[in-house]
Amino acid sequence: MLPGMKQHRTVRLIIIGALILLTGGGVYFGLPAIRAVIKESRDKTAYTEAKTFLNDQRAAKAFEIIRMRDSSVPDRNSEWLHLEIEALSALGNVGRLSALYDRHPEAFMQHEKGSMIVARAMLATGDMKSYVTFRKAWESQEKQPELWFALDVDALILQQDTAGALKLLRSRSFEGQADAARLNRLALLTAGGNLQQAWQYLEQAYSVAPKNPDVRSFRAQILERMGKEKMARVEYVAAHLALPDNPLYRDQLAEFYRRRGQIGLAVQTWARDLNERSADFIRLKALFWSRVTTPASIGKTDPADIYGELAPLVIYLQELPEGQFWDDGLFEKEVAKGQMVLERRQEAYWLRILEALRNKEEEKCYDIILVHPFKRSSWNPDLEKALERVLAYRLEKPQPMDANAFGASGRNTEQRHQLFEQLERIAMREKPDPKLDRLLRSDEAFAAVFMAGGWMEAALQLRGKGAIPEGIPDWYIYGVTQSLRFNRDAKAALAFARSQRPTQEMTLLTGEIQLANKERAASIEMLEPLTKSKSAIGYRAAWLQSLAYLDQKATLKARNALQRQPELFSSTAGKEILARIALAEGEPEKARAIYTSLADRSAEAKAYLAMLAYRQKDWNTCKILTMELI
Repeated sequence: MLPGMKQHRTVRLIIIGALILLTGGGVYFGLPAIRAVIKESRDKTAYTEAKTFLNDQRAAKAFEIIRMRDSSVPDRNSEWLHLEIEALSALGNVGRLSALYDRHPEAFMQHEKGSMIVARAMLATGDMKSYVTFRKAWESQEKQPELWFALDVDALILQQDTAGALKLLRSRSFEGQADAARLNRLALLTAGGNLQQAWQYLEQAYSVAPKNPDVRSFRAQILERMGKEKMARVEYVAAHLALPDNPLYRDQLAEFYRRRGQIGLAVQTWARDLNERSADFIRLKALFWSRVTTPASIGKTDPADIYGELAPLVIYLQELPEGQFWDDGLFEKEVAKGQMVLERRQEAYWLRILEALRNKEEEKCYDIILVHPFKRSSWNPDLEKALERVLAYRLEKPQPMDANAFGASGRNTEQRHQLFEQLERIAMREKPDPKLDRLLRSDEAFAAVFMAGGWMEAALQLRGKGAIPEGIPDWYIYGVTQSLRFNRDAKAALAFARSQRPTQEMTLLTGEIQLANKERAASIEMLEPLTKSKSAIGYRAAWLQSLAYLDQKATLKARNALQRQPELFSSTAGKEILARIALAEGEPEKARAIYTSLADRSAEAKAYLAMLAYRQKDWNTCKILTMELI
């Protein structure tokens, strides 16, 4: 190789080596920078996407992105914080907003809606000092004075200054829809002494803001006070549907159902669409009522997604094993401010009672009932008083006789379960009949009490392990069958029913369950002996059998079943079946004539005639009938 060529090759190798070193060093020292650029780009894209969702009124989608963002990009944390406040304000997520406010109070001065939600949470928790400070900070910046005005009124009401609240409400008014909040509060404060005046205020509010959920909610409360329960339900539903993500309107509707004894509907309302944005108190109520009344499918939520004062209690309850109501050791370990929870939350009180009964710790249960702080606000005073009396009976304690200790039951005496009436007579020193005594001393006693109170799941959990003893009242066996039917399935209910003594009531119930389970032939056979009885049982058996025959398209047999009970044949229920028979036999005019004769007293008739009017484009008749149905 020539000297010049050798020198040239050496220079080339040096250059290549330098390039390799430079490239390697660039990779080594440049990767973090490249990663940072990629992270920042992704973060910017995610932010833009979340902002777009929020602008399109899709706050839930925006919040999903906010939850998943990479918080290790520090330069945009402030922008993300403000975006999160906007999203949570749109969703009405009180718990998360309050938690954010605790960490970043200064950021909320740019978000009036979120600030009002936080301010309302302060009022709800009795934190008047924080509310007054926060309210003063907003006095010079408010853009929605009518809403802050409503908060100021609510603050006076919470301090029991009704006169001051009324004076403030009458001191000014607002234009158009903005006046609805003021009129609502006037109505509520007036309702105690003058329902007619209260309703006039609500009518004014409705006229300026017919879609305002607060207006619908307050109308519902006044109608419920007036005893107009069907109309109240429509208003509670309307308020909830106006803002389905708002937990307060959902809770109001569910509590309405609970007060009316419609526990299944209440549980459905609390448990429906639970997700990571659901308020802590909604999830708590869903978990509790599902455990004691009607089971609902409630998945576990990541503890990181549960916010609010009740979050530790919710997390604790969802971690308890199936079939267990309470765990004192775990509660003390996991739930902060545990004593406050025990003093304020009835869920904890009832679950402790149930766990004590499950473990046969009757003395402990009796002590809990005697000292608890909910005597005048019990969710089920009849059930609670019955528990105390049964425990006293079994433990040979003096029978409690203070009729006012637990407050009024709020229920018509005629609707009370017979067990409650019998226990009251025992408290008055009346000797129980042998069947009742046998029940009260058996392992079925507490299951019977919870069943009488309508808490079916608690009753099933507390049932004795063996067969039901001989001589137990028939109503208890009937109740267990129904509880198994609704909380388990038809198979479990039928298996239990067939193992019991075949009374007429149990035979009727078995036939009814078979029919609901589409076992038509078996139902017809089971009901046959009862259809000839000239009694309420015979009446219902014939009605059920006619429905079973109709399902089989045996119209002649369906008609014959009705005719076995002349009273049924001429009743509204019987004529509805005759109309269905006419339709099944291809006689629509005959069916129409029957339904027309029933139009003033039958929902089925109204629905059929409304459908006919719609098909014939008779809009006026269709509208009238539909409104009557609603």
